[in-house]
Amino acid sequence: MRILFINPNITSSITELMAAEARRSAAVGTELVPVTAEFGTLYVENRVEATIAAHAVLHACAAHSDGCDAVIISAFGDPGLYAAKELLDLPVVGVSEAAFLAAYMLGNRYAIVCLTSRLKTWYVETAHAHGLNGKLVAARAIPAPVPDITRAKDDLREKVLAECLSVIAEDDAEVIIIGGGPVAGLAREISDEIPVPLIDGVSAAVKLAEAIVGLGLRPPRKGSFARPAHKPARGLSPALMRRITGSD
Repeated sequence: MRILFINPNITSSITELMAAEARRSAAVGTELVPVTAEFGTLYVENRVEATIAAHAVLHACAAHSDGCDAVIISAFGDPGLYAAKELLDLPVVGVSEAAFLAAYMLGNRYAIVCLTSRLKTWYVETAHAHGLNGKLVAARAIPAPVPDITRAKDDLREKVLAECLSVIAEDDAEVIIIGGGPVAGLAREISDEIPVPLIDGVSAAVKLAEAIVGLGLRPPRKGSFARPAHKPARGLSPALMRRITGSD
């Protein structure tokens, strides 16, 4: 099984961090194909950046999905997720989508802990967009600046841990999602210090993608996620132009 693993931001070190954690969760025989966005921002934090990232995701899907069995969009907020599902005849899984679904299965009250207030807003909106906000009881951002996003996992470990303990004590959270690609793997590293399940979206997405591929389902031929009809276009990358226009 080959899974295209897309980082929607332009920071290759974050791609490497997330891909390493994804490989920890992947089954024997699963090959990950990591791809970093060719354009966009250092990391994706708000609606503007998410919209830019969605275009980068569609370009990466068009350029790199041939020969793959599934796609993972590895930005917590899932930029471009529904459009990618519509573009490809492959299962496409977002890391927040996977984390929310796992949280729903593990408890009745889940919380999100993340790095910044802008991320918190976006992540809560994402839960609503997925229709998976019904059990969301709290979202917390650490009360500190993020001086270097590429070192966030190490530099902010204790602050994330403190917010996790606080959301359990104050909001009765039964499951916690640690949101954000730059902190991939932190849930695993601090799990022994937290008395409720901690979910890492990257790991959840890998296992969900593998499971969906294993079901052997056919792509949709009707409905809103069926491939759209081809139409003229201009200004797109060659790979995306071929997908949109049907040209060779």
